[in-house]
Amino acid sequence: MDTEREHLVAEVGRAMQEYQRSLDVFDQRVADRLGLNRTDTRCLELIFGPGSLSPSELAAAAGMTTGGVTTAIDRLERAGYATRVRDSADRRRVVLQPTDRSRRAVDEIYGPIVERGRVYLDSLDAATLRGLVDFLRFSTRLHHEHGDRVADRR
Repeated sequence: MDTEREHLVAEVGRAMQEYQRSLDVFDQRVADRLGLNRTDTRCLELIFGPGSLSPSELAAAAGMTTGGVTTAIDRLERAGYATRVRDSADRRRVVLQPTDRSRRAVDEIYGPIVERGRVYLDSLDAATLRGLVDFLRFSTRLHHEHGDRVADRR
């Protein structure tokens, strides 16, 4: 491997560490701003996902017990950020939904990031964007695989 390539590979590693630390600090500041703990904000982020989640589905997605997720949901409801509602397709099923209060908070907190990110991404060519998507998906798979590996060694 040539020296420039070695330097760039090392730089990617350092940049990823810096990025992860910045996300950690940002996530804590968001939790503080919302008056929640990090577990609750993680659950809230999952509730904002593309589909409605039941409490047991949220527990699985967050890696929590059903008892732990019930406590988190109770705190989110008391804070006015989420609500339990009957599923319109199956009235026996309860799903979680974000509230208008949480939608406003998400827009206020994340809206400027989305806007600036869009401007930056619009400046990149298609090949670079494909490379970014590939790297992010690889990194996600890698962390899931190794998260499972670490969890199995308890």
